[in-house]
Amino acid sequence: MAETQLDMSRGRMVVRCLSPGCVHVALLDARTLFGSTTRDWPTAGTSQRFRCVCGGRESRISYAGEAAPVETRDAPDAIHLWG
Repeated sequence: MAETQLDMSRGRMVVRCLSPGCVHVALLDARTLFGSTTRDWPTAGTSQRFRCVCGGRESRISYAGEAAPVETRDAPDAIHLWG
């Protein structure tokens, strides 16, 4: 299994706002938001699927493996689903 598929199977999705000067990051459980089928999950990379509290719509999605990056905090209000 490729490393990216292995990371996605754990379901830990990191969403970072790409707005200039914004530092908001959210660690989300993709399984809870999108279900257990990874084909329904957003692909890693740039996305406009989320909206940051700063108003930014551009974000970068990545998937974390066993440990989340140190700079992320579990902040459910940092970035919300845009719909």
